Amino acid sequence: MEKFIPIFIAMKAISLLQPWAALVVMGVKKIETRNWATKHRGTILIHASQGKAGSIFASEPPFKKYIPDFKKLPFGAIIGEATITDVIRIEDLEMQDELINYLTMEEKAFGNYTKGRYAWILEDHKQFYKPIPARGTLNVWEYPDENLRDAVR
Repeated sequence: MEKFIPIFIAMKAISLLQPWAALVVMGVKKIETRNWATKHRGTILIHASQGKAGSIFASEPPFKKYIPDFKKLPFGAIIGEATITDVIRIEDLEMQDELINYLTMEEKAFGNYTKGRYAWILEDHKQFYKPIPARGTLNVWEYPDENLRDAVR
């Protein structure tokens, strides 16, 4: 009898507070701003952290346009994915004509565009059919993909 050894591949993930995690997987938030850059390009899982600090923003425009009830958002779970296509210093963002179109008033409200930070350009946003409970961490982290099979819409 031949032995089978399963090979599991880990996918990159990032934890975001709600409501920003939901806005990313909805495709409304196309730029994630961070005080650090990543070399990763490609698919990244979006994890909604346990933190509830974003609740004070959720009832304000433009958040409430997309998030009618903050308390119904998933927490402590991977809720979707997006593709990181580029990471740009905020100071350089305004010089790239094709990215100026991303900076709508809503997009500016959804991020922190102060100098010294980085804009992670996100595309191909997908919201999973059901959240996958997971414990997140700081920075980009790895999540084993065998747990994702039934979650994609």
